[in-house]
Amino acid sequence: MVSLLLYTVVFISGGVLMGLEIVGSRVLAPYFGSSIFVWGSLISVVMMALSAGYYWGGWLSAREPSYGRLLMLLMIPGIMIYFLPYVYTPVNEWIAAKDFGIRLNPLIACSIYFLPPGVFIGTISPYVIRLAATTLNSVGSTAGTLYAVSTFGSICGTLLTSFYLIPVAGVTNIIHGLGITLVCLSLLVLPLARLRPMAVGRAVTALSLIGSIAASWPTAAWARLRTILEKDTFYHRIRVEEDGDARHIYFDRTLQSSMNLKDPTALRLVYSRYTSLGFTFRPDAKKMLIIGLGGGSIPKKLEKEFPNLEMDVVEIDPEVIKIAKEHFNVKESKNLRLHAQDGRLFLARSPHQYDIILMDAYYSDAMPFHLATKEFFQLAHKKLAPNGIIVANLISAVTGRSGKIARSIIKTKRPIFPQVYVFAARRPDNVSLETVQNVILVATKDKQRVDIREIVKRAAALDRGLFPATIQDLAVAYYDGPLNEGDVPMLTDDYAPTDNLLHP
Repeated sequence: MVSLLLYTVVFISGGVLMGLEIVGSRVLAPYFGSSIFVWGSLISVVMMALSAGYYWGGWLSAREPSYGRLLMLLMIPGIMIYFLPYVYTPVNEWIAAKDFGIRLNPLIACSIYFLPPGVFIGTISPYVIRLAATTLNSVGSTAGTLYAVSTFGSICGTLLTSFYLIPVAGVTNIIHGLGITLVCLSLLVLPLARLRPMAVGRAVTALSLIGSIAASWPTAAWARLRTILEKDTFYHRIRVEEDGDARHIYFDRTLQSSMNLKDPTALRLVYSRYTSLGFTFRPDAKKMLIIGLGGGSIPKKLEKEFPNLEMDVVEIDPEVIKIAKEHFNVKESKNLRLHAQDGRLFLARSPHQYDIILMDAYYSDAMPFHLATKEFFQLAHKKLAPNGIIVANLISAVTGRSGKIARSIIKTKRPIFPQVYVFAARRPDNVSLETVQNVILVATKDKQRVDIREIVKRAAALDRGLFPATIQDLAVAYYDGPLNEGDVPMLTDDYAPTDNLLHP
């Protein structure tokens, strides 16, 4: 019976730690994004905690091991984890305000939240091995079995949290559940522990006091905002907010789309007007693919202005499609079809050739690298009609250190597409080319380069609220100067350091 209890302890504690690591990404995402730096910080801190915990647990196990101490090693991290939701919002805000850098911000946050409970959980396996091993000869087999059980628990915790709990339960409920699980697990050890009743009473009183204090704290900064929906999905923490006549949708901390409640088809964000540049090159376009939905501002506007245009809109997150329908007036029709699928996979399987492909799946915190490589653009070239074009919106500078991601994508496109046009969407406001902004890249299969004066002329003829307030802004936004591509790589499926290029 005791052996079964010890196996249960290492199985559940392993699952709790990995569940905490997975849900930790959602704790960080609203403030620090979901880039490789966030995941690198999470994994590193958890491994650091385990390393320290293994050492400490081995040290403790050599000094009169007891079930009473095991109880405390389980209960203390359980308490820490349970009260984590009352701490991480103000700490995240403080770190974001201080801004230690794109790499240090998540590393500091992870160290504060996950290192202390992780160290305690790390002590469990070596400590339980000492309790379970009855003879010196049995230590090896006991350790192997317990570590196998602990690792299997970690696998179960990872799958349960990522596949089921995050989309269903929400971050706060999951963290509370993980904390309660460890506390309850510690209570299973209680019958074997030799604790003085007075000590137990003091512990219960202290826990009650801490709980009453923490419960009175504000739980989230978002409560101060006019939030109408907040939801965790397999891919994002999605937030929908209203501000006067505007409704916005955020993925993690990044604004994705904005809708005018009085005119739902109007394009509120300047960049969304520039993404319509494709029609100055293919005004006769009949079939279009859009990768990335957000709030659906662009397909709604295009459906209204080009009633004969057939559009396939691909969005990897089915919850985004659901929210766009429920909160942003997006409606499927004969000419507007929504697909919940990875954009590259959809394009590879599609039997169609498109006149225009619009890439609206890149954002400032992270970029799906497989949608920015040479192999992807070769696929896009193959799926475009003879005079087809691909338009991409990305957050980058054009020149300087902050423009590396834009220049890398341009460098990747040049061998595939004869012409690449660059538009810096904020330049009409005299913003420097070295400033991070919306950069629109138009790549064409046509070998003949179109003069900017001709582009402006075509835009004026097509203008239906699709383009910037002043058509001449296009001429100002257009950049045809030299680009230093020597300091950036060509992106491939094998090598695509998009996170480092986004945040050099």
